[in-house]
Amino acid sequence: MERIEWLQAIFKAFKELGGKGTLEDVYSMIEYNSSLPLDKYTDWKAQIRKTIYLHSSDCEVFKGRPNDKSDIFYSLEGKGTGGWGIRDQQSKHNNTFSLEYPFIEGQVYKRSYIHDLYGGNRQRGIAASKDKPMIFIFSGKEGKTYGYEDGWQDENTFFYTGEGQIGNQEFKEGNKALKDHIENSKDIYLLESLGGKGLYRFVSQLTCIGYHFAQGIDKLNNSRTMIIFEFEKTNKVSQDSENIEKEIESTNLEELRKLAKNAANNSSTMTTLQERKTTIRKRGAAIKKYALVRAEGICEACEQFAPFYTTKDEPFLEVHHLTRLSDGGLDHPEHVAAICPNCHKRVHHSKDGKEYNDQLIKKIKEKELAYN
Repeated sequence: MERIEWLQAIFKAFKELGGKGTLEDVYSMIEYNSSLPLDKYTDWKAQIRKTIYLHSSDCEVFKGRPNDKSDIFYSLEGKGTGGWGIRDQQSKHNNTFSLEYPFIEGQVYKRSYIHDLYGGNRQRGIAASKDKPMIFIFSGKEGKTYGYEDGWQDENTFFYTGEGQIGNQEFKEGNKALKDHIENSKDIYLLESLGGKGLYRFVSQLTCIGYHFAQGIDKLNNSRTMIIFEFEKTNKVSQDSENIEKEIESTNLEELRKLAKNAANNSSTMTTLQERKTTIRKRGAAIKKYALVRAEGICEACEQFAPFYTTKDEPFLEVHHLTRLSDGGLDHPEHVAAICPNCHKRVHHSKDGKEYNDQLIKKIKEKELAYN
């Protein structure tokens, strides 16, 4: 039973690494992500090596037959080089394994693997994917070298210094992507450095609620203006938006649309952080209500009546984000749809989910054109 637990932990580590990696990578993944009692062993790394060797026909201690059920791992460049992979991956595409989505809070990921899957600049603190609606922000203590002071203000609010090591920071490239992420329907993911080996712990999905400016010193020791982005945990914004949805009495589409498109005033000289939080929550509530009112009780995907009525005698539909990978947080009113639970499951879990979602995008686009 003990050996099976080691085997499961190693297999999981390789999955998190994309199907292959070095022994050091596997050690790190198991150390940070596994629940195995490592301190119980004098040399737990030896247990990992032994388990791999016992399940690889590339090793002398292997007792099975090549390519049978016990022949799980293979050496990338020959035993002794430290590189291993899951044998199934030898004849398959390297992307067979992918990160579970959304990321698991507290889980450790190899930064290179994240970029292998989703793209984005591998060196910058702000990395936007070209192919997916995702923006990754990487934070770590090493940023203090350039005057970056990222950190939590409370359990839900996180301040993050914009990019740019020399001169005043401007709203371009990564900084612009963060500021406009709601309008562009992009999700933001915060990962914190563990201090080496390219390992980062996923902290939370965030929503930008505003920004302010601060004075600091750049890489050349010159005074400059820095952008401090103000983020809040997306699940907190979503939860609070649902709680105040009942405060929005209007059922007029145009009024709801205006409220939904009204982004928070990001100028710290005109509003307080708390005022920006309130505006963001109202916007989130308005977006949800806008989609439900527009649907008129009919699923915008299958065009059937809502499956049942709620205790408030309202047709039950769920709000789906069309162009993002998650259904939490804020969005643009043209990028949401009110659909029945069955269609919602189909979009996210069926074999034809992407095609079904593409059809829904076209339907919503036609609906919105009729309102303009």
